[in-house]
Amino acid sequence: MRPLPPASRPLRIVLPGGSGQVGRVLAHYFQECGHHVTVLTRLPYAETWQTVRWDGETVGPWTDYLEGTDVCINLAGRSVNCRYTTANRTAIYESRIRSTRLLGEVIGALADPPPVWLNASTATIYRHALDRPMDELRASSAGTKGGAHTVAFPGTGISPSMSPKTGKPPSSPHPRPEPARSPCAAPSPSARSPGTPSQ
Repeated sequence: MRPLPPASRPLRIVLPGGSGQVGRVLAHYFQECGHHVTVLTRLPYAETWQTVRWDGETVGPWTDYLEGTDVCINLAGRSVNCRYTTANRTAIYESRIRSTRLLGEVIGALADPPPVWLNASTATIYRHALDRPMDELRASSAGTKGGAHTVAFPGTGISPSMSPKTGKPPSSPHPRPEPARSPCAAPSPSARSPGTPSQ
């Protein structure tokens, strides 16, 4: 990763659902840069950064860790590393909707909410294109249904991540989640580390 520009002070960064592959990479990177990292996870684990229990569905003591934080990067959601049965597709979709809506309600009630809120999202809502760049303003979607993007992961037929482009926006009057879109990617076997699904 390209190093972050020097900050005037260490940042407080919260990663809901940061116990999976992407979350661990980000947590390690931000920690190495000297920032204070808190991962919200269903199953807290021992690491060099802080891990705090949450269930992604209900308000609890974890909300205190968002107060006064600088950045929230939401990675929560049922893992897509599964068979795309009806039950699993529903869980993939609803776990992202519920956790994002919950964060919106909590952030909206904070006295000092994070000024930056990123929501992990997928780049595969866009069609494969070599003729022009795909972005939020100029892209054509891979598929739509009822005005919402519906293609996220090959074979699922759903776009499970909620962002300003997908799903109902959270009720927070404060920062709205900005989509951080990326395609599916798998690390090399030597780079993989054991972890829990990112919820």
